[in-house]
Parts: sequence; C-alpha cells; structure tokens
Amino acid sequence: MGLIFVALLAGIAMGYLRLLPDRLFQLTGKLTTAGVMLLLFLMGGQIGSDEEILAGLGQIGVQAVLFALAAIIGSVLAVKALEAMVPLKPAEEERGRGV
Repeated sequence: MGLIFVALLAGIAMGYLRLLPDRLFQLTGKLTTAGVMLLLFLMGGQIGSDEEILAGLGQIGVQAVLFALAAIIGSVLAVKALEAMVPLKPAEEERGRGV
C-alpha cells in the first residue's frame, strides 16, 4: 500500500513541478482512461477465473453493488468538496499562455 502512495505523490510532484513535456500533459486524460480500462479488464479476468468468487457471486452481489455505489457517491462528494476549497485556474492560464 505504501508503494501506491509513493507513486501517487511522485506523480503529484511531477505535475506540480512540470517535469514532463507539455505534449505528455495533453495526453494524461487519455492515458488515465486507458489505464483504468486495462485495470478493470484485468480485474474482470481475475474474477472470472476464480471459481469461489463466481460461486458466491449471488450472495455477495447486492453487498458489492452497495459498496460500489457508496464508493462512487463518496468520491463524487469528495471531489465536489475539494473543488469548492481549491480554486483551479484554466490550464492555459496556469502555464503562462493565457490571453
């Protein structure tokens, strides 16, 4: 778990300090989406290959859906709260290219 936080903090530092070329920053949304899709695909493959999980899917299905909904709602609320607390500038203005 610690390695995950180290990677996240390293990414935050690289973004804040603008250590990557602008061209790569423009691709971050697409790269993030591709990474999430790959992660979901691999998780689905792992779940599909585990006979115990498939056998108990009916029992844990409702609970899993409730946990997923709670996580989604909590994430959206956290983002909205952070947006209200941290004023963000448009990317072009932030890089000094604003009109």
